[in-house]
Amino acid sequence: MALSRLAGRSLLEFLITLLIGLAPVACGLLVLALQVERKQEETAAVSAAEAIYAIDLVIDTLHSTSNAVLGLAGQRCEQVLPALRQAALRQPSVRSLILIRDNRGYCGTVLGNFDAAFDPGSYFNQRLRLDLQNQITPDMPVLHYRLQEHPVGVIATSDARTLQLELQGFQNGIVLALQFGSDFLWANGSGSVAQVPNYEEDKQRQVSDKYGYVVHAGYPDGHTRQVLRQAIHSTAPLLLLVGILTSAVAYWSLFRQQRQPAP
Repeated sequence: MALSRLAGRSLLEFLITLLIGLAPVACGLLVLALQVERKQEETAAVSAAEAIYAIDLVIDTLHSTSNAVLGLAGQRCEQVLPALRQAALRQPSVRSLILIRDNRGYCGTVLGNFDAAFDPGSYFNQRLRLDLQNQITPDMPVLHYRLQEHPVGVIATSDARTLQLELQGFQNGIVLALQFGSDFLWANGSGSVAQVPNYEEDKQRQVSDKYGYVVHAGYPDGHTRQVLRQAIHSTAPLLLLVGILTSAVAYWSLFRQQRQPAP
């Protein structure tokens, strides 16, 4: 009986010591998981804000160029076409400029003198339209910016590649997607919401105060687990060392001194 009682007591001491040692390890892993989650949320929010800043600058260029040639709208195309083309050439991000009169395009830097109807209702916020399939470059979407002072106006276009290059500058596996109405553009593609790459983890949504388009940011499924696994691999030795030291101190304090004979 004495041996079994001693064995049972030793097992109990071992289990208590083990649980005490595991406590800092478990707490450390929990804190690490919370830190990873919080860090990714902050990174997604900051990335969305930085993307808005970068895309706003591109659209600012379209606006300033359109505003500079707005005075040409309404005049004969033959007279203003050279100046219109010079204005477009001065801005690398501007692919073309079109003059509008009574909601009809009549003069463009690419087409010259032409006639085509333009529907203001097709523009998001009456100003922006992401054209996913245009006739001139069917494989490359373009962004249209509309500046209107009725009855005349200007439409400036920019290759979507310009916007995609801005999105490609973001690292750490984050997915960024621009939304113009029902159309989306991301770093290496464009299309509907169903085609946007997965970004379900730590999702963020921010709206441009200037132009009203939306930036979605997030991480694909499994990204948090991968980052957490890498963080655990780097911190596990330290956590285990803390657990072992905690167990040793707890054993000495709780049990070792109890076994010492009284003087």
